[in-house]
Amino acid sequence: MSKILSGELIGVRESVQDQLLLLNAYQTPFLQMVGFSNPATAVEHVWFEDSMFAEESKVVGAKLAADTEIVVADAEPFRTHQVVKVGEELILVTGVDVVAKKLVVARGYAGTTAADIADGAKIEVQFVEGQEGRDARAARYKARVRKSNLMQIFDDTVEISGTAAAVSQYGIDDLYEYEKQKKQLELALQLEKALINGIKYENGTVRQMDGVRHLIKTNVTDLAGADLTIEALNDSFQAIYTKGGFATGGAYEVIVPAKQKRVIGKFDKSLVDIAQADRTRGTVVSRIVTDFGEFDVSINDNLASDEVLIVDKNRIAVKPLTGREFSHEYLGKKGDYLQGMLVGEYTLEFLQEAAHARIKGAK
Repeated sequence: MSKILSGELIGVRESVQDQLLLLNAYQTPFLQMVGFSNPATAVEHVWFEDSMFAEESKVVGAKLAADTEIVVADAEPFRTHQVVKVGEELILVTGVDVVAKKLVVARGYAGTTAADIADGAKIEVQFVEGQEGRDARAARYKARVRKSNLMQIFDDTVEISGTAAAVSQYGIDDLYEYEKQKKQLELALQLEKALINGIKYENGTVRQMDGVRHLIKTNVTDLAGADLTIEALNDSFQAIYTKGGFATGGAYEVIVPAKQKRVIGKFDKSLVDIAQADRTRGTVVSRIVTDFGEFDVSINDNLASDEVLIVDKNRIAVKPLTGREFSHEYLGKKGDYLQGMLVGEYTLEFLQEAAHARIKGAK
């Protein structure tokens, strides 16, 4: 306290980012799980993602076995001289109208039997019709997709009166440092909530980041008031698997609120491993066995009570703006009180949202 009272620390910036990870892990479990990554360099953090051409679509409108034109929900997967499959029938695509989303086809390809097609039936690309000595096919290129998230500022002020600074406090050696620690926890809680609940917003100099809940758009399951089950979790993992989420060896974790953790605790004992030795992140309470592997389950009561998040920790990064990690600066004596400021600027990098999943509406 003596240095503060003497003014030696005025204007001296002190990084406190690492101290945030030493705070209560049960209050900021997502932050403890992910940690802090390398800094970003702009207030809008941008990254680019590759994606494959889609491999299937849905038939729009029922078709008879003799029909040679098929309307699809999405024409992206298809090109001419391509063999596709509906049910047990192979079909040769001879023309594609991208605008009208219509395929011109030859039915019953390779000796398969042409059959009536129901509205909404899956139509799936199999392979191109290879032909000896043919010219090169027309190339297809799918541009990388630009993704971004905004930097969000988190700040608060530490303030104590001159009298409080001078008077001994029972059990507190340094009142200013004590108050600073409390403010650091409050800011860590704000960051935790933004990482999960944030919605991207910008208005002049005000910026807010997108959180995990809003970023997951592809694999969202609504249980509509039904109980969370191992089948629902398996369905979500299957959706991730189908979209290639496991191709790069993802480090998946199932994040649940306390209410849904109790539901998981009632699953068959063969599905839950309570004895989890690896507790280095501070938030792992059990592991769950699914058809797609065994995964950590952690509690986070910043989630809604009816939801579950399945995230790949390898595809998530919490990034400070360069030179703007959480830090404290003592502002000095302001009248008969001492004041300092805590501030940090962060965003969430969330790669390949289709490699994550969200379940909502759980009872």
